[in-house]
Amino acid sequence: MKEQIYCKDRTHTPNPTDIMKSTSTLLILAALVAIRSVNVNGFYLPGVAPRSFYKEDIVDLKVNKLTSVHDQFPIEHYRLPFCQPYYEGVRMDNQNLGQFLSGDRIYNSPYKIKMQKDMYCEQVCISHLGRVEARGVSP
Repeated sequence: MKEQIYCKDRTHTPNPTDIMKSTSTLLILAALVAIRSVNVNGFYLPGVAPRSFYKEDIVDLKVNKLTSVHDQFPIEHYRLPFCQPYYEGVRMDNQNLGQFLSGDRIYNSPYKIKMQKDMYCEQVCISHLGRVEARGVSP
């Protein structure tokens, strides 16, 4: 038995495609209303966990490889005569799979930064550069 809808001057049997169109339109409208009603203030970057800092907490400053528009191969940061961490030594920090596959090599650094604290001109190390040190620069 078919459902019939009575119109003013005639009887009308609904077409199944019309019913499907109206149902899908209602579902899309309901989904848009549901998405619009959810208020989210945030983001997620894969491989990066958010971390909160308080005033004067130590912020780790890390170094990566050095690249150039003139040379196709990157150079690891500590292959150049930069200051190295004195007490803990140079160590590779943990990295996610994407950083590893893209060739990033992330190391610790000797720089000490504190959250919300102004710091001016602090000496990290003393370095003497000459021809001998320049030889080890090539990749």
